[in-house]
Amino acid sequence: MEPMTLREASQRTSRSITTLRRYIRSGRLDAEKRQGRFGPEYFVSEKALIDAGLETDPDGGSTGLARRRRGLGELPASNSNSERAKSLSVPLSLFEELQMKHEQLLVQYGMVRAGGIRLFELKADVEAKQRELEESRSASLQSDQRLTEENVRLKKQLRQSELEQQGQGLEIAALREKVRALEMLTRNAITNESIEKQFSQVMSQKRRVERMTSRGEGGTAERESWRDHRPEEPEH
Repeated sequence: MEPMTLREASQRTSRSITTLRRYIRSGRLDAEKRQGRFGPEYFVSEKALIDAGLETDPDGGSTGLARRRRGLGELPASNSNSERAKSLSVPLSLFEELQMKHEQLLVQYGMVRAGGIRLFELKADVEAKQRELEESRSASLQSDQRLTEENVRLKKQLRQSELEQQGQGLEIAALREKVRALEMLTRNAITNESIEKQFSQVMSQKRRVERMTSRGEGGTAERESWRDHRPEEPEH
């Protein structure tokens, strides 16, 4: 038997097209997608309908209609109280409309349920991202604290180095002053030694003159010789 469209399958099984599509999406009903009159559409076989647990009606839905009416409370035709049966019967169009709305509600419920699940998943993702953000902030704060402490330590070391350098500069200046003082002392020592030497020469000549005077010797020549050999006076 040739495969039928979902509209034809809906008429044979008394199921709405929406229900059949839902069965196909869930994998309950096997279908083949072909190019139809108005574009790609699903085609199903009678065997696939039977395998899915859907009763088919070769008469085009009359049996299904009777079954639906019995399910809704319509009495069999053999019932003597036919008037009551008629009052309890539901028009087929109204029944199909209610059934379609019911299927739509089921689809909407499935969509809402899927949306709720997705919402919970997104909420869990957001909470995980928030935890990661908090951990990143905590790590950043710890890193900033370590950098601040390291900066303070380096500043202290730099200040200590500057103070040590200033102290070394003062020591160098003091050493220079000591060298200058030693140079001055050395110069003064040389000057004093020269003065003492000249003083000793003068005293020696003076004693010589006194000896000559006391002996009455020497005369003019020796005095002139003494004048020629007298030491020069030191320069001031």
